[in-house]
Amino acid sequence: YFDRFDSKSFTKAASEAMAQKPDGIILVPRDLTTTRKFTDRLHEEKIPFVMLDSFMPDLKPLAFFGQDSFNSGFFAGKMLMMMSGQNTKKVLMMRPLVNGKAPSKQQANREEGFRHYMIDHFPDVEIINLDLKEDTQKYATEIFSKFLNDNPDIKTCITFSSGAYVMGEYLSETNKRNIQVMGYDMTPRNERCLMDGSIDFLIAQHGYRQGYYCVKVLFDAVVLQKSVKPINYMPIELICKENAEFYQRYEL
Repeated sequence: YFDRFDSKSFTKAASEAMAQKPDGIILVPRDLTTTRKFTDRLHEEKIPFVMLDSFMPDLKPLAFFGQDSFNSGFFAGKMLMMMSGQNTKKVLMMRPLVNGKAPSKQQANREEGFRHYMIDHFPDVEIINLDLKEDTQKYATEIFSKFLNDNPDIKTCITFSSGAYVMGEYLSETNKRNIQVMGYDMTPRNERCLMDGSIDFLIAQHGYRQGYYCVKVLFDAVVLQKSVKPINYMPIELICKENAEFYQRYEL
């Protein structure tokens, strides 16, 4: 395990992994520069590695499993505007940032895809950024109360991280139900908010299947010496309260 917001934590975990002399590696990358130092060493040692979550083709992984994050963001824009209605004038975009940047390439690509959709189809809708730091949850009530008081006409919120629950839990605790929320990933806290109605939709990326297929690809390549498909995009699926149970059944 490592802290995705801390490059030193990634480097430490990478060293610990190499000390075990692995036959293969599955990794969620950090930023390109930090990850490259590790993957260059893997190439030197001829250790195959599979990436999930964020695709960095320059690092030449054996395979990748995850969403096409640009298209995922484009899809999110389309679904959000269908949900919020044609009269929407403003959209709140919650952006978890680390040192002023998106913590993953995947999150940045989703945002880019979303903005492309909005520029193409709803250029007059104003996107208002609310940048969140790591300690936001501690002060969520204060931050969101002030923001929404200052922007009472905002009724639609989206985030491209798995942190939609931060807004969802705030809406539940304050008993506010006048804001529609869309986010990513069926994490336990997101799922609770989805089921109580404080999150309207989640875009899922089948994390269980991603992990399963990563192990299978390594087995096929290392043990069976078979060629494998290098790029494997996962479905982009929209989950709501009414179909959440069936998504979970499908995962397991």
